[in-house]
Amino acid sequence: MSLMNTRTGWGWPARLLHWCIAALIVFMSGLGLYMTNAFPSGSMDSYPWYQLHKSWGFVVFVLLLVRILWRWLNRVTPELPAGMPLWERLAAHGAHWALYALMAAIPLSGWLMVSASPLQDMGVPNKVFGLFSFPDPFQPGDRAIEGFLKEVHETTWYLLLVVLALHVLGALKHHFISRDTVLRRMLRGQ
Repeated sequence: MSLMNTRTGWGWPARLLHWCIAALIVFMSGLGLYMTNAFPSGSMDSYPWYQLHKSWGFVVFVLLLVRILWRWLNRVTPELPAGMPLWERLAAHGAHWALYALMAAIPLSGWLMVSASPLQDMGVPNKVFGLFSFPDPFQPGDRAIEGFLKEVHETTWYLLLVVLALHVLGALKHHFISRDTVLRRMLRGQ
């Protein structure tokens, strides 16, 4: 099991970060849908769910930063299959950049959204697993900024779902139709 990426496979840190972030995105999507639909607007019963969502959003963001740092330190990546058309190569690279951008935009917009919430003025803290608080750049809260950032948060999530679906379909196409090693390299490293 290789630590570093090679031209033929991903190292175990890259694979671990990939699958942990993927699992957390699925979890966070379900949690976000639950907490926004299961409780009446403004209900304090939803408070623990929002805190959990914020906390795991922080974890996703930190893992993303670790993944970007690992990618920067370990610049070797597996080569794309020989004979892959140029448009498909460009689409693959574009999708990866879009995933990174969206995975950063979602937690950042979520943090800024809750920071702009007037609830901050009522002493409702933004805490990570109850251990420490997020800084709040918007003091006092501003409903207009909160509303705008809520739209950004939701829109970037929908975009992430679209790009993820294309990413998964692309991986499945490589595995079942092209029968190359693209998916296998992210599963087993080679």
